[in-house]
Amino acid sequence: MGTQAVGTQATETSERGKNTLDKHDFLQLLVTQLRLQNPLDPLSDQEFSAQLAQYSALEEMQNANKSLQSLLFLNASSLVGKEVELTDGTVGKVEGVTVKEEQVVLEVGEREYNISEVVKVGES
Repeated sequence: MGTQAVGTQATETSERGKNTLDKHDFLQLLVTQLRLQNPLDPLSDQEFSAQLAQYSALEEMQNANKSLQSLLFLNASSLVGKEVELTDGTVGKVEGVTVKEEQVVLEVGEREYNISEVVKVGES
């Protein structure tokens, strides 16, 4: 019965377009595991501690990722008004910077480009 609930949650998550598990999903799996464990063979202290350490590491990585994303956005915002050359050979002035689907996107002319597509930056 518990496996069905976890499987249903995973299906619902993927249907929403989410392709990774976050710290809330990890915690939900841990609580479900504790709730459904065999009382005659419970989770050992070492296993439980290891899972909590994994949760802590996951949370720290997510926090670091958010910080790096913010720094990348701030760095990219300095490109507004500058001329850039992109991997497809396009040369144009950066009109704006946005974040879409956790990616920093530059608005150059009528199109949008991922910041990783910039190969050269010059003065406008």
